Amino acid sequence: MAKILLISGAVSGKKRYGKLEKIGAYLPPYGLLSIAAVLEGAGHRVMLIDREVSPISNQEILAYVRQNKPEVVGLSIFTIGSEESIALAREIKGSYPIPIVAGGPHVFVGFDDLKRHPYFDYLVVGEGEETVVELLAALENGGQVHEVPGLIFRQGEEWQHTPGRPQIKDLDKLPFPAFHLLDRMDLYHPSPFGYRALPHLPLVTSRGCPFQCIFCSRLWGNKWRANSASYVVDLVKYVVERFGIKEIWFAEDTFTINRQRVVDICEGLLSSGLKLRWSCMTNIHILDRELIRLMKKAGCWQLQLGLEAGNDEVLKFIRKPINTKLIREKVNMIHSEGIKVRGYFILGHLIDTRETIQQTIDFARSLPLYTAEFHILHLALGSKCREIAHKYGQVNYDLTLLTGYTHSGLSFVPRGMTAEELFDLRRQGHNRFFLRPQVMFQYLRDVRSWTDIKRYFLMGQAFLKTIF
Repeated sequence: MAKILLISGAVSGKKRYGKLEKIGAYLPPYGLLSIAAVLEGAGHRVMLIDREVSPISNQEILAYVRQNKPEVVGLSIFTIGSEESIALAREIKGSYPIPIVAGGPHVFVGFDDLKRHPYFDYLVVGEGEETVVELLAALENGGQVHEVPGLIFRQGEEWQHTPGRPQIKDLDKLPFPAFHLLDRMDLYHPSPFGYRALPHLPLVTSRGCPFQCIFCSRLWGNKWRANSASYVVDLVKYVVERFGIKEIWFAEDTFTINRQRVVDICEGLLSSGLKLRWSCMTNIHILDRELIRLMKKAGCWQLQLGLEAGNDEVLKFIRKPINTKLIREKVNMIHSEGIKVRGYFILGHLIDTRETIQQTIDFARSLPLYTAEFHILHLALGSKCREIAHKYGQVNYDLTLLTGYTHSGLSFVPRGMTAEELFDLRRQGHNRFFLRPQVMFQYLRDVRSWTDIKRYFLMGQAFLKTIF
């Protein structure tokens, strides 16, 4: 069986978040942990380096490779760190004749970018668990790599594509992610607005999204698949008992899309006796009062909702299946049941104007939100926005601009506006939302622990940086 080194992340918090690096989210490499678990199940020895939280130079990685002698290196590549990942692959390949396998979101939607570089031997397109196991079996046993679905591989100077791999239908057949490979669980956390207790761990229990928002890459496709409720409850029990986790974030696009599944998860958590806080991301229109009450009873304290805009024409254009009336009704309902709402908004949609952006800011201020977070649109690879943006304004296709919270260049600026205006409007949005007495008093009332004091201190620091 092979010895495999998996490497995740290649960018610093400073590059990803700019001057807000101290309050950025630092999350475990969930995809690699899932692949690692499958590889261990197949008998392979797996080593993991996560550069996201443990900065390590390329030279240190080369020394690690020299000392541990892996037979295969796997890189998980995100667009924001693709340049750094390419540089690392070049140095590894220049020093050691090791097969390099690349996967991750950038390979999903940007494999043409990676095919320009001779350092990668295999690109895994789509879900990697089954593909990587079959690839290693072919390499070990002299099998035919071209018979492994979901793969792009180099043959001489040419790239060969194998047939696409069907998506995994039964996610329950996958083992729990290999969290034991992480050096320090305490290094991982969402932004300070997203947790109340540490150690905190995100879990991904579904894949895919049936909605058609034009700014999203939809990496997992349009078909929603999920672990069963019993699998989810068992996974939660495992991480609580094995790693002492005190809070869970269900970090998936549409956690509540299957109402009965959420009911079963909540009832399972209640019957388990676990004293656990949790939060989730979901779509606002698939929530009702009875479900919200059950979620709160089971430990849910926060919902993270992509509200995106405060103008109905903009919401319609971006194919968001909601309107401002529905948003107001649902946010008021959630708030009245004692669950906090973290609202995400995008400024600079393709058809945005100064007026519609001001409407979005005013709309956010009119809602009983725990936080309103304003991000400027970036043209994600694989999104409909990136395909049509040139019709609506100034476009810059530079991949280094596709970061979560840029303070410099933008990949898109709507016609009639400037990048400076968008940065100023984002600053105005945060100032006008947070610098209100009722918001300040809300946060003061919420302080119940030393963890709360520390996270509000970090948020205050970050807020001052956005003002000045």
